[in-house]
Amino acid sequence: MNSEQFFNDIKTYKFLANKSLGQNFLCSKDIAEKITNALKVQPEDSVLEIGAGLGSLSYFLVKNNAQISLIDVDDNMVNELNNKFSSYKNVNIYRKNILKTDLSVYSKIIGNLPYYITSSIIEKILLDGINSKLIVLMVQKEVYLKLTDKNEISPLSLLLHYVADISSMCVVGRNNFTPVPHVDSAYFVITPNSNIKDQQNNLLYKLMCKLFLYRRKTILNNLTKLIGDKEVATKILEKSQIDLMKRPEHLSIDQYINLLNILKSYDFINKIM
Repeated sequence: MNSEQFFNDIKTYKFLANKSLGQNFLCSKDIAEKITNALKVQPEDSVLEIGAGLGSLSYFLVKNNAQISLIDVDDNMVNELNNKFSSYKNVNIYRKNILKTDLSVYSKIIGNLPYYITSSIIEKILLDGINSKLIVLMVQKEVYLKLTDKNEISPLSLLLHYVADISSMCVVGRNNFTPVPHVDSAYFVITPNSNIKDQQNNLLYKLMCKLFLYRRKTILNNLTKLIGDKEVATKILEKSQIDLMKRPEHLSIDQYINLLNILKSYDFINKIM
């Protein structure tokens, strides 16, 4: 099927969108092609598309000689993908939950992420996609802005900037989707660095999440809640050279790494887990 017909058909399939799964199908051929081109797929790559849906990105991905895996949690979408792409020998199609999928086997990851679990998917990619060389994601525009806003510090944004660089953001207007969502989207490129392979990233992220639970309180109060002893918490922070009155968002990723190492030396791993 030629591209014009393929994307015209997607516009007529909005009735298949599952609101509970946050489905909005990209129906712009030009934007879909730009997004997939940003992934720079090579023949030796093992590529994963998250939430492939009706195949807007898949249409261009499968034309590469790389090994392509298309996953979706919705049976209707998996059936559509099989109807369209199962004849390609380099394509595997699965009904899978991305949060329960091993991402370490993929060198390139791409996806138009469902709005309702965007943060959880990005977290999963950054912690599990340890062999990924390039990641291209489309998310709500507001999500992208929060991840890159220096005044909106969160455990996820700290982790993202520690393990990767972000580039090539492009806004995608809501009218490029069917059904039309209430917000605009944006796609961007994540280029992982060597830190993505750090074996203590999961522990580091858990620590940051626990210390951000009460983000308006001081780091001393939050660490005290975590380990259950204010005197020891004070000693650990002083040893870490961290101002006791700072709030969680005021700490750098290096300070969190140093704090984690000191907590490990005090045998507080069980508190973090």
